[in-house]
Amino acid sequence: MSDGPHFSKVCAGGEPRLDVLFVHGLTGDPRETWTSGGPEQEYWPKWLCEELEGVSVYALGYPSSIFGKWAKKEMNLHERAGNMLEHLAANGIGARPIALVGHSLGGILVKEMLRASNECADRDWQAIAAQTRLAVFMATPHKGASLASAVKLIVPRLSSTHVDLLSNDSGYLTSLNQAYRDFANGAGIATVAYYEKYKTKGSSVIVPEDSADPGVGATRPVAVDADHISICKPAKRTDLIYVSLCRHLKAVLQQCSMSAGEDGALDSFASDDYGTSSESDRRDLLQKLIDAGREHEYQKANSLQNKFAQRYYKLGLHTDAKTKSDAVLAAVEQRFFTHVYGGKICKGATDEEIAAALQVHVIDPLCSGTGKDHLSPTAILQALYFLTEQCYIQWDAA
Repeated sequence: MSDGPHFSKVCAGGEPRLDVLFVHGLTGDPRETWTSGGPEQEYWPKWLCEELEGVSVYALGYPSSIFGKWAKKEMNLHERAGNMLEHLAANGIGARPIALVGHSLGGILVKEMLRASNECADRDWQAIAAQTRLAVFMATPHKGASLASAVKLIVPRLSSTHVDLLSNDSGYLTSLNQAYRDFANGAGIATVAYYEKYKTKGSSVIVPEDSADPGVGATRPVAVDADHISICKPAKRTDLIYVSLCRHLKAVLQQCSMSAGEDGALDSFASDDYGTSSESDRRDLLQKLIDAGREHEYQKANSLQNKFAQRYYKLGLHTDAKTKSDAVLAAVEQRFFTHVYGGKICKGATDEEIAAALQVHVIDPLCSGTGKDHLSPTAILQALYFLTEQCYIQWDAA
């Protein structure tokens, strides 16, 4: 059982493109929780590095005892989320796309970490939410069903802030899950959920289907032939929980490849010919800024987009340089639409919140390359306002 904060690298499969983080649950441990139920008793997260090229796998641990002698040492979940985020930031997590895998209480901690990361002012913490592509919940009680009462039935000699929290009497789980739904839907985070079908220790099904459903997009909880403890312990590589996790991680890895190209370049973003204006919104740059209450930005915005346009059209119609410019434009358009327009503008965010999202989700990630792929913040802004003029993006929710 984990008796202090823990962060360790489990394995790596080739050149890393995706960081996979495992977070254990109540009474769990960063190793024992993820040890297979088969006769070999293998630490199964290591299987991922043999199966998938481009993943780095990590284990997180935290004090999670349910016994009275530990109660006074426990942080609440908000405090623990900040504690874990600082561990991740200090260890360089956030530089690459992330997949988070949580069991039981670990899934709740994952959601609290994402909420804290998305709302804080620390850019290293913000990067963790910005880079999250997949969240996997194994028997996590999103709606606060029977977990607290069932654990107390199984182990009557306990006193824990975590267990009390899981009763949802305060409405904490409902509030947290609403925040996660809004964030995941706006940021386009793929969400996967599993629930057990067997009673734990013959007592009860701790997290049934209804409680295991986070209510995100098209997420449909998947039933697993296991109890609450064994659901995260596949006995062999053909077990559903393992092959399903691999399937979803492969999808994220494919997206990472499409986003950066196999050689790390931005070429594969290229799609539309941005030299031709879109028909979706024919307002010019000035009108769009006026409609968004940002007309004071027009002079600078117009200057920036003119510089990009002069260079863009100067490159000709069929050159490698233009292809790369189209790739940059596609990257800016996709990130702006997902994280700024859908995630903030359409939800009535303030100018400060929009600016922060633009910095974290568009400018910082696209300026993180080196050498031939390096882009300056000014170049990103030039591309952004060029896309506005070309009618591919807008700044108001009309």
